[in-house]
Amino acid sequence: MKIQPFSADLTPAVTAFNARLLKGGADPELVFPETAVPETSREEQFLMLDDGSVRGAYILRHQDFWLGTEVISVAHLRLPLSEGIVDRKFAGVGMQLVRHALRQQPLLYALGMGGRQRALPKLLGALHWRVWDVPFYFLVNHPARFLRGIRALRSSAWRRLMLDFAAFSGIGWAATRMWDMARRISPPDTGNADAVTGFSPWADETWENCKRFYSAMALRDSFTLNTLYPHDSGRFHSRMVRRRGEIAGWFVAIDTVMEEHKQFGNLRVGTIVDGLARPEDAAVIIDAATGFLRARGVDLVISNQMHPAWSAGLRGAGFIGAPSNFTLAVSPDLAARCGDGRGIHVNRGDGDGPIHL
Repeated sequence: MKIQPFSADLTPAVTAFNARLLKGGADPELVFPETAVPETSREEQFLMLDDGSVRGAYILRHQDFWLGTEVISVAHLRLPLSEGIVDRKFAGVGMQLVRHALRQQPLLYALGMGGRQRALPKLLGALHWRVWDVPFYFLVNHPARFLRGIRALRSSAWRRLMLDFAAFSGIGWAATRMWDMARRISPPDTGNADAVTGFSPWADETWENCKRFYSAMALRDSFTLNTLYPHDSGRFHSRMVRRRGEIAGWFVAIDTVMEEHKQFGNLRVGTIVDGLARPEDAAVIIDAATGFLRARGVDLVISNQMHPAWSAGLRGAGFIGAPSNFTLAVSPDLAARCGDGRGIHVNRGDGDGPIHL
């Protein structure tokens, strides 16, 4: 077998590879792109070939990261797929793909992956990568709709009966409000969320003022943010947060009416996707983002935040922690630059962005 870049003439082989994975019962969301990216892209696609057949594939997405003292180039390891997930004859392909990727760029990370119990995080852990869960938090805004619609909890007839009873009796509403009163901690200073038409020099100033307080995070200057969250997309709600007349930071949120989602059913879900501020101001940003989404009428507000200050801000706003399926893994060389992980700022804005939300 040999690993080489994806060229247009190999499209039929990639299509056949995806078909074999799907036939073998692989997740339909985990298929490899069947179009080669242009050479000018910051992405590289690699295929493992076996006499003309694709047995594995992966993508490297190169991007700039702040690593405590400087901005340097790292790469996101995306969609490492092996035919070994459906045919044990190719069980060693996944490890070969990761080792090949490390030769291209030793500073690698992988994100998401469905949680650390999945095969890829386990493989990366066996190869001495550092693996962390990115904590998940949720806050219920409309208890009755939440209880009737949250598929993740309605997994049996008995559970559905109890949740329906709590919804219709008002017990769920009362319990949620009591939880809010018991847990919610107002930040010392509240912030005002101002709508912005894209990110401009004020975002660059925020980046320069905040980056030194984190050991690792993706570049978040205005050019990068406008690429990630285009104002004209209609999907992203970007807000500058002012406190006492000064810019404290910003957040990006989305408001999604789910359709037969495997966890959220048809609930209207608000997501705090991304944000930046000094750690001591994280609670102000979270409070402003939560208020913005609750005012829009979402049923549920969710967020994944790794940095302790941002997690504390969520808990202070009344959010509840739950098991996370969003996992961060960093290569040994990158882990050496990240310390113990407590200074890493990672959320749903990183990696592939807020997909499936």
